[in-house]
Amino acid sequence: METKTKNEIVVVTFNGEDRTLTYQPHEHVEAVLNRAMNAFGIQENRHLMSLFNEAGTELDNHNSMQDAGVKPGDILVLRQSTVKGG
Repeated sequence: METKTKNEIVVVTFNGEDRTLTYQPHEHVEAVLNRAMNAFGIQENRHLMSLFNEAGTELDNHNSMQDAGVKPGDILVLRQSTVKGG
């Protein structure tokens, strides 16, 4: 039996555009956040950006995607963090 790591898919939306990203359930939110910023070509103020779920709750970068409650097919919003922005 194979122990292949399964990639799941989420949709990340930013400024009215969507990008589909793959992730692994045990991957840190921060890794997916970095890929999302790369997908949208965000170069400046990257340290201010965060991922949010559809309910508007900010995902903790140190959690795994699974622990953050992300499920395959979820829509995540990329925007500036209210906390990081000070």
